[in-house]
Amino acid sequence: MDKALSVSVSNYLNSRKQSMTGIYLLFVAVIWLAFVGWLSKTIAGKLSKTTWRRPIAMVIFVALLPLPLIDEIIGGRQFEQLCKDNSTIQVDRVTAVGRTVYLAQTPDVEIKGTWLRFVLKPWRFVDVTTGESIVSYNTVMASGGRFIRSVGISEGGVPLTFKGWCDPKDAPASVQTFKPFGINYIEPPIAKIGEVK
Repeated sequence: MDKALSVSVSNYLNSRKQSMTGIYLLFVAVIWLAFVGWLSKTIAGKLSKTTWRRPIAMVIFVALLPLPLIDEIIGGRQFEQLCKDNSTIQVDRVTAVGRTVYLAQTPDVEIKGTWLRFVLKPWRFVDVTTGESIVSYNTVMASGGRFIRSVGISEGGVPLTFKGWCDPKDAPASVQTFKPFGINYIEPPIAKIGEVK
């Protein structure tokens, strides 16, 4: 009974935390919207009396509104391209059939020269006897932009404007998902854990 109560309380607190996060984000968005509106009006108001005042204020408003998320907007496009570039699974279906593989540990690769932090995680499934790479693919993870990190409302620092994770469609990672390839998957042998390939 105590365990059920504990789970129930935990679920309640998690749902309240998510509600509070949404309210906090809405509050920040309203403040930004008001500030951008005020700033646009103020800048356009400095112009001499002209029919261009309102259109200029609108242009300023539209230009300033997405600024807090500009790194995520541009980073999202970069992320889409990275996901396309890493959307394939490398496997020789003829020689892979009947092999037994395990997931070799490989270091993550941080992608440089992007607007957001992107980490490429190589997945290399190697033959248990030869160490030869049988199946390989990459997944890509993205961190959120400056805005989401500064307000601190995203657990794990994930992006606000797009899903910060991608992997190839039907990427194998368990016993069941390797079966269509005719490959046996096992956990890494104890001696291989900690070994980087």
